[in-house]
Amino acid sequence: MHSFDCRLRIYLARHGQSELNLQRRISGQADAQLSPKGLEQAQALSDVLKHDTLSAIYSSSLTRAIKTAAPTAVTHGLSIKTLDGLREIGLGILEGRHVDERDPEACQLWGDRERDKQNFSVPGSEPYSAFTHRVLGCLESILANSSGAILLVGHRNTNEVILARLLANDFAGAAEINVKNKYLYAIDLAARPEVMTIRLGGEHHGKHYPGLRT
Repeated sequence: MHSFDCRLRIYLARHGQSELNLQRRISGQADAQLSPKGLEQAQALSDVLKHDTLSAIYSSSLTRAIKTAAPTAVTHGLSIKTLDGLREIGLGILEGRHVDERDPEACQLWGDRERDKQNFSVPGSEPYSAFTHRVLGCLESILANSSGAILLVGHRNTNEVILARLLANDFAGAAEINVKNKYLYAIDLAARPEVMTIRLGGEHHGKHYPGLRT
């Protein structure tokens, strides 16, 4: 785990809206492109970070996360370090299926999982315990080799696990957090971590809010 003797700020972003998000289809590890709105959100992320000094940018190895990190990487002249450990949870037979009235079976499975994501297993999916082990192992490796300020671009479930880990003093677990791609989180690691929420896009683009907004 990171030493508190070496100050570290983590900017944590969820990828912008993907084409599958736009079509109300379930993503998991399906490798979707960003939608036009997602590309705008990627630019918004770069804009709010343009005056910061970043030492590294890490991204899930899925395309929608890499494309979200890309404008910021260009602005800062950094390469993107892609990591499989930051990929979204595998959702088995649900990936690519509609989560509305067009696919009642998928809706039922999705609803059951959302009510108990830690214990309900979708056929063919990655077990939640294996998923959290993967993400947290990756996070520990990043923290052990980082200083200054870094950007992490992940996914809804990935970022919920990371936030729960980094803010363990305030939250019982990932199930209590619902990460949205309209927010960027700035977490300052210390004996008691502090978090700031930053709005991406819209009327309040760039506004800072103390604490965690979800």
